[in-house]
Amino acid sequence: MSERTRFLITGGLGFIGQSVVSNLLQRGIPSVVADQSADAEAVSSLQKIASRTGAMLDFVPMDVSDFRDVMGVFHRHPGITHTIHLAYVMGPLVDENTSLSTRVNILGMTHMFEAAVHHKLSRLVFTSSETVAGPSQETYGDRPVTEDDFCDPSSHVFTYAVMKLLNEHMGRRYVQRHGANIVCTRPPVVFGHGRKRSAVMWAEHFASKPAVGEPVTLPFGAQTRDTWIYKDDCAEQLVRLALKPKLAHFVYNNGGHCVTAAQLATIVRKWIPEAQVDFADDAGTPLIDHQDGTRLIREIDFVPRPLEEGVRAHINEARLSSRLPAI
Repeated sequence: MSERTRFLITGGLGFIGQSVVSNLLQRGIPSVVADQSADAEAVSSLQKIASRTGAMLDFVPMDVSDFRDVMGVFHRHPGITHTIHLAYVMGPLVDENTSLSTRVNILGMTHMFEAAVHHKLSRLVFTSSETVAGPSQETYGDRPVTEDDFCDPSSHVFTYAVMKLLNEHMGRRYVQRHGANIVCTRPPVVFGHGRKRSAVMWAEHFASKPAVGEPVTLPFGAQTRDTWIYKDDCAEQLVRLALKPKLAHFVYNNGGHCVTAAQLATIVRKWIPEAQVDFADDAGTPLIDHQDGTRLIREIDFVPRPLEEGVRAHINEARLSSRLPAI
């Protein structure tokens, strides 16, 4: 890693963003956190890490949908060499406010691609989504879904997923036409404590509620199968991809651990035997079941921690936030 390495993290005060910034600071990497949020608790937490590690840390407001605002951040903070782009409108808000989501998710992504070209970034990493593979495992049968699998846009049910498909297409074009150094990942269900708003709050509640003695009912059946990855492992993947000088591919599945909801509940009860975890009848998640993360493991030489340990870390985050002892 060069001494002049400096990261810009958009959406850096978000759920995954905070883990990414924490990861960079613990590596001693100077970081600029861009976010429209004014989450004082998140800012304070990251400042404490920066103080402990001695890494330079700056916070800037930035509207990715405003090209002048984006370029202004690069001009006011010269020396940015890498960017991890996480600013995105997600969940129901995508369809509830189509104008906003289009400005942020399509125009904002394009602005980041332009910045990668104009400022000759060493690497721009952005998150796509497992939803680009479609709303069901049925198409693929009983096998892990790879990066080369494809779901026709006409089969999609989420505008969010189609936006991610367009992001991927445009990113590839910037690589081909301009030589930009751009790569993306497709996260599956990312779990951990600290989500503020999401269409998948169940990816927090399944462990955070039992952690503080509350029951939880998950909005799907016990045999529903999904691929899960802990937020800090997802952050480690993004940072390693950003820092590796040469990569073999444009897109990588994050991968993780494929389990049923019943198996996940059993893991929660391993750490909290009295946990009350219930399920909805016959419901499922509109996602693929099993995502193959082999390509990324080989590329960055990193295997996500065992699911049991990720769930334990999640539980302890929740307990810490409620001033309870770790387990």
